[in-house]
Order: sequence, then structure tokens, then C-alpha cells
Amino acid sequence: MQLRAFRVEMFKGVVDSGWIDIERLTAIVGKNESGKTTILKALHKLNPFEPEPYVMAREWPRGHRRERNSSQIVCTARFELAEAEIEDLRQITDQQVDFKSTVDVTRDYAGRLETCFAEGVFPDRVHPNQVDTTCESLPEIASGALGHTFSERAATLQEDARRLAREGRFSDLPALPNDHQTALQTLIQGSPQEQADQQTYIQQYVSKLAEVVRVLTNSPSIQRQAHEYVVQRLPTFIYMDDFKAFVGTAMLNEVKARRDQRTETQADRTFQMILALSALNLDELCSQEEQNDREQRQYDLDDGAKTLTNLIRERLKQRQYQVEFRADGKQFFTMVTDNMNEALIRLEERSKGFQWFFSFDLMFMHESKGTFKDCVILLDEPGLHLHPGAQKDLLDRFEEYAAGNTLVYTTHLPFMIDLRHPDRLRVISETPNGAVVTNDLTQSQPDAKLTLQAAMGMSISQSYLVAQRNLVVEGVDDYWILSELSNILIRSGGAGLPEDVLVTPAGGASEAAYIATFMTGQMLDVVVLLDTDQAGDNARDALVKRWLTRYNGKDTQVLSLGAVIGAASECSIEDLIPENFYLDLAMHVYARKLAGRTLTLRPGSQLCKRVERGFAELGIAFNKGSVAKDLRTALTRMKDSSELPAGMKETAEKVIGAIRGAFDSLGRASAAPV
Repeated sequence: MQLRAFRVEMFKGVVDSGWIDIERLTAIVGKNESGKTTILKALHKLNPFEPEPYVMAREWPRGHRRERNSSQIVCTARFELAEAEIEDLRQITDQQVDFKSTVDVTRDYAGRLETCFAEGVFPDRVHPNQVDTTCESLPEIASGALGHTFSERAATLQEDARRLAREGRFSDLPALPNDHQTALQTLIQGSPQEQADQQTYIQQYVSKLAEVVRVLTNSPSIQRQAHEYVVQRLPTFIYMDDFKAFVGTAMLNEVKARRDQRTETQADRTFQMILALSALNLDELCSQEEQNDREQRQYDLDDGAKTLTNLIRERLKQRQYQVEFRADGKQFFTMVTDNMNEALIRLEERSKGFQWFFSFDLMFMHESKGTFKDCVILLDEPGLHLHPGAQKDLLDRFEEYAAGNTLVYTTHLPFMIDLRHPDRLRVISETPNGAVVTNDLTQSQPDAKLTLQAAMGMSISQSYLVAQRNLVVEGVDDYWILSELSNILIRSGGAGLPEDVLVTPAGGASEAAYIATFMTGQMLDVVVLLDTDQAGDNARDALVKRWLTRYNGKDTQVLSLGAVIGAASECSIEDLIPENFYLDLAMHVYARKLAGRTLTLRPGSQLCKRVERGFAELGIAFNKGSVAKDLRTALTRMKDSSELPAGMKETAEKVIGAIRGAFDSLGRASAAPV
């Protein structure tokens, strides 16, 4: 079962969050005090590892006191069933029905956990097969030995008992043994042997009937069996909101004294987590020190360190961690090394980033009790104390956790937003009726909008500057060539790219798609120019069919280069350039490596790919970016379009004209009355 969506109602500052769709890795973005923690806590209490009930006295929304009701559902979670689980549920019912691939599970303030099935799919009665099997224990009627009249009446009574059982009328069953005994006693007659056989039958029948009644009235209904099946497979929810660095050095006797006096510090608690994960006992370590049993204590410390090392190694494979424990009298030390830094250094003396990641991993292990798969991990504002580079590393770590679990985290930090996956973003907003969550980025309030825009402008790998009108292209080569062609057309008295349009180069077609999605989500006008190839087509489909449907596509136009210039096959920005002109540039850039060798181009589509294959046949690695730089220089030096190779002006005008037309279309759409 995998969590796909959830909804929170009447919990603290949330009256109705609305349905919140969930991916394997989901980020809920919002300012402080917007309700992010409330949303996570309500979801966590649906099925926590340790029981944590909803408390109506403290968690019911303020100002709604007259509406208090313990039957109020707080959280509804929608889970996707695996094929094997659907088949198992089919086996529980006797009906041939088409199951939905999802099932809703709710928990209310009274703590009741309920599974919501479609009406009639799982009847509230015992399975007929179980009824028939149980009723088979009723004794057979030997009509020849019991007499005709008695046998007929006995058969009628048995059939009546079976009928009531099949109909699920279990409230009528307890009276049957006494009623049937009375009815049969009045029919005893015949020879002494027949009467004896009749009495024996009555005793056996009444005894077996009482057993049937007991079994059936205590048997779970089909609906109950289905409910229990689903509940047993619910993922465990793990909530973490305190990511303080662990302290691995401590005075054992002082920690024990504060624990016994219930005055533990945060450092004491994290230290005891290390001991618990290592299967070490604080009392035993203190006792060994008092008895001066150094040999046994060091043996236990080495064994505990090995235990923790193995636990870390099984979970964290990006580095090879090794833990060592040392004790000097009452003082305890934790040393950690890894394959990136082999020095054995005390935990507190490692870098802050290392301490934080190490502590985060141990905290997760402790909270999950070693349950590392199929959990729902809820992280409240992770990475608050990390620098931007470490926050990016944390996002990479989330990918690892989400590989076997569902991970939901909240944030208001720009660097904790992964620009590569806009479909994972959910925005929380405050309304008069409490916090609501949506995947529509246009609904974000100013603070959340600022976070999203900052994420676009503060990416570690690339700066995405934005304007009201933006042209997104696949790469720097596209940016250079389009910009210079636009400048040439303007120098020649023609129309180039609009002056207020900012061109943003991406790192490929897929990146162009998610940058465009972010910009559209911020209510900006966006035109996307994609190559006509598999990558470009996939990006176009993702934009048009998946992401832009959230915003009605009203602020975005997607152009395919091949359609713009009328190409019948795959093409990229280099196909705006005549083959001979581009080939001359390429040969000039690689003149030394070619050294008089002949470059041959095979038939095919996309000029740059054909040139790349030609160079590959000569054993030369081709970099189209190097040629694009020379092309940019050549275009910059041209006085006007008359110096362009034949046909290039017309092709450039088609592309620039299509871009201008797309922005004009967006302008008309913006001006249209609502």
C-alpha cells in the first residue's frame, strides 16, 4: 500500500485542508506559522509507530467549540493497493466485483480507524463459505431410525437454522438451541428404540447447534475481514521535527543520575539514543566502571560499536561509516570515521555538516525502530541549520529515503526546493477557514511565492533570472544562436525578439519543461522552444498534458522547432544554419585534430548529430558548444542579414516570428475578459 493523498479536517488551525496529492517525495511549501506542522502531525497520528491519539480538548480548532464531536474524522488517507493486495481482497468476498485501485482509511477523535469501501463490495456478514463449513457439523438425520414425522421436522429445523445463518441474522441464532429442543421433544414417539434414538439425536443436535451459534456470532464479517486486512498493511508513519546534532561524549554517572531524577538534557537523550541503537545498557556500563571490570566493558563497547556500524552500513550506502566507542573511567567517547575521511575523530569534532547528517540518520533509525521500508516519513522543516550546499546534499539524501518509503517534508527555504521536480511541490495557504494545501502554484500567497521565486533565482547549479515575459530554450547554444540572429534582424530593420523578453537557457529539454512550469506557476508569461526529437517531444507532452493543465495553460505557449520551420524530420537549433556553413565552422574549430583528414557526413536528420557521427568515425570527440561559440562570433561580426548564408534569413524570420506570435497570443489571452 502506498500513500497517494490525504485530507485533514477540524484539527488545530485546519478546518479542511482539501485533498493533498502525494508523490513518493513531496514538499509542502509555506511560511512559518502557516500550518505546515499541523498538517504533518494530523497525518502522523493516523498510524504512528508509537500510539499518539488525537486530543480534542487541545487540538479542536478554536472558535468551533459548539461543533465538538468525537466522531469527527481528523485525517483521511488514500492508499493505492498493489495487484497482490487487490487479489487478496477479492478472495475475502464471494462477489465478482471490480475493485478500485485505491482505498480510503480514516481516524476520528475517538481513535476509531475505519476503512471506507464502496457500498456492497464487502457485506457486513460472515462469508457464506464459512457459514456452510460451520453448519456442516450439524448431525445427519437417519430417517429410518428416527421415524418419518420426527425426521421431517428435524430436517425442517436444520434448514431453518442454515437459512438464518446464511442471511446473517445472527441475533436470531442464540434462541434456536432451546426452541428447537422444545419443538423436537414434543415429537418423540414410536418404539422404545426409536425414542432412544430420537433423544440421542436431540442431545447431539442441540449441542452442535449451540457450537455453530457460538462460532458464527464470534466470526468476523466479510467487511471486518477486509478492514483488518487493510489495517494490518498500513504503512508506519514516522514524524521527525528536531534535528539537533547528537552528542557522543558524556560522563556516564552524570547521565544516569539525571535520567533517574528525570532531569535529562537534550544531549543526554541523544546520547542514550546512540546507546539504544548500539544495544548497550547505561546501567551496565556504570556498574562495570564501579566494579573496575574494564575488560568486559571494552568488549561490550566494541560489540556495540560494531552493531551500530552494521546498522548504519545496511542503511547508508553512499559512505562507509565506522563507529568506535571508548571509555576512560566514567567518561564515554564516540568516534566516527568514513571512507572519505579515515581519521578517527570524536563525533563532536567532526564538521557541523557531518554531525548533522550523521545525527539525522541515527534519529531516523531510532524513530523507525529499524523499520526502513514502506514507511511514511514526515519531516518538519529539515535542514534549517545547514548551509545551502548541505541543503542540496540533503535533497539528494531524500531521494535515497524515498526509494523505499514515502517522504513528505515541509519547508520555507528556497534551497530545500528541488527545481527538477515541480510536480512534487504543494503550497500551503492561509484562508479564513484555516490552512489549505494545493498543487496549483498560482494559488501561493506572497510569502510562499517569494520562496518559489527565490528558489528559481538562487539555484546552486544555475541562476534562473525571471521577468514578466520569458523565453525558455533547451540550452546555451540555443540562447546564443537565437539572440544573435535576433540582433542581425534588428540591425537589418526587421523584427527581433521583443525587448522585454528574457531568454533563459536550460540544461536540456526536460529541464526546460520544469523551469517553464515554475514560471507559469508564478503567473509569468512563458514561451518554450523545444527541439523536434524524442527528448523535446517528451518534454512537450509533460508540459502540455501534465503540468500546464493545472494552470489551464493560459500563460504558456510551447513551440516545436520542426513545426516552426517546416522540417519533416528531427531538428535542433543547428538546423537553422546551412550545412556547408556549419561544416566550415566545425572544421575550423577542429582543424588541428583533423590535420588534413576528410570529414564525411552520412545522410540523416539533425545536422549536429550527423557532424558528431562524422567526427566519431575519425576518432575525434565532437563538442557542438565549441562550434556554437565560433558561430556566435561570426554572427556578431555581420553588419546585417545580407551577410547571412543563403536561406538563413528566411529561416531565422520564421523562428523569431513564431516566438513573437506566441507572446502576442499570450498578451491577448491575458487581456481577455474573465
